[in-house]
Amino acid sequence: MDYKKTPPIQWLPVFEAAASHLSFKKAADSLSVSPPAVSQQIKVFENWLGVELFDRRARKLALTEEGDYYLGVARKVLQAHTQGYVEFKRRLNSPSFNVSTSLFVAQEILLPNYLSFSECCPGTELRIEARMSLSDFDNEPVDAAIRFGTGDWPGICSKKLCDVYIAPVASPGYLLENPIKDITDLNHHRLLYTSSNLEDWVELGLLESSGDPDKNSALVFDSYMTALKAASEGVGIALGLFPITNSWVNRGLLCCPLPGKIKSSYSYWSCAPENHSHPATEVFHQWCKTLFDQIPPIDM
Repeated sequence: MDYKKTPPIQWLPVFEAAASHLSFKKAADSLSVSPPAVSQQIKVFENWLGVELFDRRARKLALTEEGDYYLGVARKVLQAHTQGYVEFKRRLNSPSFNVSTSLFVAQEILLPNYLSFSECCPGTELRIEARMSLSDFDNEPVDAAIRFGTGDWPGICSKKLCDVYIAPVASPGYLLENPIKDITDLNHHRLLYTSSNLEDWVELGLLESSGDPDKNSALVFDSYMTALKAASEGVGIALGLFPITNSWVNRGLLCCPLPGKIKSSYSYWSCAPENHSHPATEVFHQWCKTLFDQIPPIDM
């Protein structure tokens, strides 16, 4: 590559800072340099390009049409460098494999089998981060994730771990005091959600669309773990995700009051970015697939 045909790359952070703040002084503060140094580098950059990037005539600094265009170029270059650095740290800084997943999957599936990962991938430390939000592979040191969804996330290589089936669940004590004979009975119980969308229940056929459940008695939780915990303590009825909730039923914490389960359009997936795969990614997928396959069935 002939670098003489392009402007020196060290000008880009200065230009991007000035363009983002529309102030040479604020750009200087963010870069820990003096305002004259920023102004001089911008001027040199403009002379090299042969155009003005800023309109200095008004009281407030503004980008010219050329400056607005080149800001997009600068941000793409700087973002690529940031992503490259994250990948560099991911691959070379430490022999670790960083995974993001929900609290429930971390507690029920990964942590009880944590030590077996080192047998599959010797010399690599598995680091698990439990979170509710999706990880940003491009800007965070995350190598892989276990996600619940349809598996069609852009730029992500997704491999299915298991299908998911859904059924109402409640504690044995709750059902003893509040028996459920058929699906229409659910309209008269407190429902526990991980979102405020009642249509989740309706679309799954677990509630009749013409039913009139007491919405004021419904409770909304920030995670599946907290909703399931509330159900196990007799607060109400939650939607159980199977097979990952099998152990809660087998331990007698929850019961399924109605026969049968409904297949969800969502599944569990092991995910990794398409553009920077860690050497241990395939090992992690196979390890996770084995863990999900070995989930004990519900005792009948």
